[in-house]
Amino acid sequence: MWNFVKYNLIGIVNTGITLVTVWILYELLHWNLELSNFLGFVAGGVNSYIMNRRLNFKSKNSKRSEVVRFAIVFLAAYLVNLFVLESLKDSLPSAGDFLSAGYLANILANAAYVVVSYALYRYFVFRKKN
Repeated sequence: MWNFVKYNLIGIVNTGITLVTVWILYELLHWNLELSNFLGFVAGGVNSYIMNRRLNFKSKNSKRSEVVRFAIVFLAAYLVNLFVLESLKDSLPSAGDFLSAGYLANILANAAYVVVSYALYRYFVFRKKN
């Protein structure tokens, strides 16, 4: 249970990094939504790996194989995120000048990412070896 709590606390930091990166790239710099979303997830993903490895799962596994598993899970969860983003970006209303429909879709897509990634990180990436 404590791993799940720590995962969510780390996730709050990762989500903040992801959303701020997307907001800067998409809302302020007017970059493409999908590229902004991807780069935001890369920034949050790097932080996620470091903090989860060290602080949450305290992994002693080989970094090489663990990074490969992490990248596979990151990509799978990101594809779920992208599917949700693409499904919602044109159907949600804008929330005024600060939050566009695309950014609101990004928030919901990020929630989908969190659900998928936790299970896969816990039981595939940072599993304890016997």
